[in-house]
Amino acid sequence: MTTKRGISLLAVAFLGLAAAVLAVPAHAVGTPAGTDITNQATVDYQDVNGNALQALSNIVTTTVSQVAAVDVSPDNTSNADPGDVVYYAHVVTNNGNGDDTFDMTAVSSNGWTVQIYHDVNGNGLYDAGTDVLLTDTDTDGVPDTGVLAHDTTYDLLVAVTVPTGAADGTVDTTTVTGTSSFDTNVFDTATDTTTIQAPALSVVKSVSPLGDQPPLTVLTYTVVITNNGTGQANSIVLTDPIPANTTYQAGTITLNGTGKTDAAGDDEADYNVTNPGEVTVSVGSLAASASATITFQVQID
Repeated sequence: MTTKRGISLLAVAFLGLAAAVLAVPAHAVGTPAGTDITNQATVDYQDVNGNALQALSNIVTTTVSQVAAVDVSPDNTSNADPGDVVYYAHVVTNNGNGDDTFDMTAVSSNGWTVQIYHDVNGNGLYDAGTDVLLTDTDTDGVPDTGVLAHDTTYDLLVAVTVPTGAADGTVDTTTVTGTSSFDTNVFDTATDTTTIQAPALSVVKSVSPLGDQPPLTVLTYTVVITNNGTGQANSIVLTDPIPANTTYQAGTITLNGTGKTDAAGDDEADYNVTNPGEVTVSVGSLAASASATITFQVQID
């Protein structure tokens, strides 16, 4: 029993040691470039009289060559409104074994304007006056990180400008690429995916009664405004001119079933004040999938 317990405790200790070793993060680089690895063999021997002698081989030297490696991470996703500037944080890591400079590019799949900033304080947020646009430190025509020692990082912000006319549901993928200057065949990419949430209003107008009508008939107009987009619509204002050969019927404006006055300033609607000869209704905001209904009446002359 004692032996088994001893083996068990030894196994636990070994597993704990192994777990501790495995828990140590892997070093991003191998032996630094330029390191000399030397080796010399020794031969011990004796002569016929038993005297100890020794012979040394020549020294063999191998110099570690530079290998480039880079990591650009992470991939990001975000929703945005038309006109937004979206900032995506990235970290560039020199995983090579020597100093290197990494050229940085960011290309939008929709051709949107993209800029790359150095996130100076590394907080992942754009700080005006602190964070600066990347420059071309090695004069090869491409903005870069500047010289990074092996196993060090550089913080970036990629700014994607969403056009004001971007349609609801539009998806843009901006590809961010870091390329080694030591070996231009070595590069890594990350992607920033932006999905547009924009309002998209539909306006449907109907009249009752339908069909041909004689003079003095009162017509009821109904206008339904629906937000079919995924973003909120704000500052919605409906204007509707009274048709020729009809007369507006005083006090008939409603918004979502609630009566409104014809005067300006006391509620959301007016007639012949904000816009002469027109019904004007300030609907306000409509969330995605929401709708508003406006009605008013005229009489055929």
